[in-house]
Amino acid sequence: MSYQTEHQRMQPILDLARQLDIASNPDLNALFEAGSGGFQVWCTPWDHPSDWHGIAMNTGAFSKPCEYVGSVHWKWDEEEIVALSIETTAYALAEQKPDEFCDLAEIPEDFHRSTILNREADIAWLKEKVARLFAEAGVPLPPFDYEPAQLPDGGSHLLAHYVSDLGEYVVILSPDLDPQEFCRPGYELTCTLEIGNAGDFPVDVILRPEQAFYERDTEPDEGSLVEQYENASRLHDDDWLEAGFEDRISGWDE
Repeated sequence: MSYQTEHQRMQPILDLARQLDIASNPDLNALFEAGSGGFQVWCTPWDHPSDWHGIAMNTGAFSKPCEYVGSVHWKWDEEEIVALSIETTAYALAEQKPDEFCDLAEIPEDFHRSTILNREADIAWLKEKVARLFAEAGVPLPPFDYEPAQLPDGGSHLLAHYVSDLGEYVVILSPDLDPQEFCRPGYELTCTLEIGNAGDFPVDVILRPEQAFYERDTEPDEGSLVEQYENASRLHDDDWLEAGFEDRISGWDE
């Protein structure tokens, strides 16, 4: 292999991308802008990543309304193209939904906006368009290479505690969910607590105390969930959650 033969191998891709040019071709499948060592991919109101609903797009100098999604470049290992380096930057989300998205690659702790870089939905959509382009050009698809987006810090997860005459349970909630949605008939939401990293625990499922450890008449000073919550809340300490989970949570309530 050589640089020349590898460029020749990829030439049908660039030729087809130029035919499906976003700027000049009004066809709805024309979403590309070719370069010498790769191409860009744009979306339209009719074909876009799954969570771009409601994003306004303008035609401008292009053949149809569109917004930039990402780019594809050849990844070289000496004189061989070994993968496709892909990256996405959802500028439109940061511009039109600034309270939800930002252009930071590294999300600070307790920062409640998501990055627009290499988001999962954008990467999945881009892969689909690239795979179709390679298939139509009759060129084997190399593996994709990219850096997954950093997710927001888990500090905004919420621990919700529910009680009734029959017992008690807790739920670790994702930031965008309402605790009342998990309140079962006959139970009452008694308190909530923001917790640290919830990555090691089941999220958005009901967790109940092990019956062998739970007695309805247990007093608070005998180690109930209520006492652990109150102590942790006063001390701003989330470590109790791990111990409580290991010792007393029996599993998922069917």
